[in-house]
Amino acid sequence: MATDLHPLRSDTAFDPGLASGDRLQLIRAAGPGARLEVPAGTWSLWLPLRHDLHMESACSRWRLPRRHLLITRDAMQGHAEGPGTWLVLAGPQNAWNTVMRTIPSPPPGWLPMQAPCERKVLRAFVRLARLLRDDREPDACEAATLALCTMLMEQQCALQPLTNRCNGRTPQRRYLTLQRLLRVHHLIEHDSDNHFSLARLARVASYSPWHLIRMYRDAFGETPSEHAARLRLARAWSMVRESEMPVCEITERLGFESQSAFCRAFKSAYGLTTTQARRLPATALRQISPRPTHARPRTQHAPPLPSARHR
Repeated sequence: MATDLHPLRSDTAFDPGLASGDRLQLIRAAGPGARLEVPAGTWSLWLPLRHDLHMESACSRWRLPRRHLLITRDAMQGHAEGPGTWLVLAGPQNAWNTVMRTIPSPPPGWLPMQAPCERKVLRAFVRLARLLRDDREPDACEAATLALCTMLMEQQCALQPLTNRCNGRTPQRRYLTLQRLLRVHHLIEHDSDNHFSLARLARVASYSPWHLIRMYRDAFGETPSEHAARLRLARAWSMVRESEMPVCEITERLGFESQSAFCRAFKSAYGLTTTQARRLPATALRQISPRPTHARPRTQHAPPLPSARHR
């Protein structure tokens, strides 16, 4: 379970794929311009401590908020414009397998996710970085790595029931199915420009569009299109209520065909026109849920998933 520490300073880059294939790599980045590239097939755990982190994959770009945890296996680039500090723990599958074998009752592996980082996980992440920086005894570093991974697995427990809702003859196959579906879920959550088509999402998951719709609905209670529509109207609510942006600009920003189409969708979802929503006093918000009713999950048994901030 050996782990190497790599300080990453301003205006420099590091690729953990160049390092030893049987060791985990902990990258501690600080300063503007620091950039990290992690190759595809490498599980990486990202945690910005100060300021947001700019993330880019082959499919999307988004901001990872400070003290939010990202777990992914996609090819990923991250950089901070400001003097932020961030940690990344990355390694090939055989290095992670060594860690997993030491965890009591380990799951088949990581699940892709982005969520606020629990305080105990954040402290364990920082403690591991400090032990490696101070060149402490290998046993202490290994114990800290095991403790961190165990806490992360506990944080992922909320996702475990979803495996029972996925297709597959064995638990391992159902786990792999959930990994694919969670990739699609993440892309929809962070697609602020609404540019993902069903065909493109299906290619990301390596499924046909029909199979993706069926399995996504079984797992999450709504189809990918319903999920995207719900988020788009939630963003519309936020823009209408929290900004003075003209309705025509909101329409264009959210990708509606026309202003009349946007207004009809908004009225259908919330029972209010945009003008009424803007004039609504804050005290009346308790009576209105800014969640579109047309796309509610079809089942009440799906466990809650971490959601992206609506921009």
